[in-house]
Amino acid sequence: MKAAVQMDMHGCPNRCRHCYLGHHMNPDIPVDEFIRVAEQFREYKKNGRTFFSELIFCSWYREPDFPDNYRELWELENRLSTGNVPHFELTSIWRLARDPYYAPWLKELGVKTVQVTMFGTEKNTDFFTGRKGAYADILKVFDILLANGVAPRIQVFPFTTTLDDINRLVAVLHDIRLEERVKDLGREFTCFFNTLTPMGEGFKLMQIVLRKDDIRKLPDYLIEKTLKHYKKATVQEFMKTEAELLTELLNDGNPLNDNPEITAFFIDGDYNVYPNCGEITGWWCLGNLKRDGVASVVENFFNRNTPGLKMNFETPVSYFARKYGNPDSDVLWVKSDLVHKWIRQEGMAGTSQE
Repeated sequence: MKAAVQMDMHGCPNRCRHCYLGHHMNPDIPVDEFIRVAEQFREYKKNGRTFFSELIFCSWYREPDFPDNYRELWELENRLSTGNVPHFELTSIWRLARDPYYAPWLKELGVKTVQVTMFGTEKNTDFFTGRKGAYADILKVFDILLANGVAPRIQVFPFTTTLDDINRLVAVLHDIRLEERVKDLGREFTCFFNTLTPMGEGFKLMQIVLRKDDIRKLPDYLIEKTLKHYKKATVQEFMKTEAELLTELLNDGNPLNDNPEITAFFIDGDYNVYPNCGEITGWWCLGNLKRDGVASVVENFFNRNTPGLKMNFETPVSYFARKYGNPDSDVLWVKSDLVHKWIRQEGMAGTSQE
């Protein structure tokens, strides 16, 4: 089996208000501890045989390359993993704005695109990123990336309170000629609006999630770019109102079965372990690595021994739709996000599944 093990060794400089991973203290996990964790997963056997055929180890699951020893950690991750690990398009915007050696290093690793998250112009981007100066860093990073032959890719999170500012942001992007400058690299400029995942911190933003009539308030440029990114002809092909989705979901006898392409185990600063099909909260927790060990954690995952896993893999979607669905709601959702919202509501209620 192939799996990833991602440890929150040093945390994140931001406190993004939409983050499905939640807000936690920034830990300081020693390298030796990370190595010991990797060894436990590599050595795990079942029925006398090595269980994981392939393993990818990452020293982060929030902000990549955040600590000063990011190069050493990258080399260590590759030594511990089975085979070379390509660098993700997720990078540290914080470091890109401060470390002159970081962008050239990313280019050397073959990184061609870096994803940048924005919420509008300065006030909203700083507010939703949870860090003053985030917007200024991003504008600086655009220049740094382009100077190193790396294309920025922008995802925008719009809310009912930020629609006017999203229009201002698009005007800024035009003013700085970002699309033309990316095309000068021989690359296509990607810019799209993303949907809120109502897990972790994102669950607290339910009151300002986009509604059906809000789509017409978004700039045409952003909508066109978004449809091209998702390969859709209309917004409704990938987002519908809760009322529209409910008609389908009330009759869905299957579980959500949200199953990422690669199973990953997220390990927080206290060594609690969570599956990447869920969130960093109690009803998804697989156990504590120091207290329970790898065997217990892995068995809990595959035996679905947590309320979150049972809700994801065993409970029919129709159960949640009947209990939590709102037939009058014009809030826009991707199907899986809406069901995850209901799963979170059920997890918070602490009710048992039948």
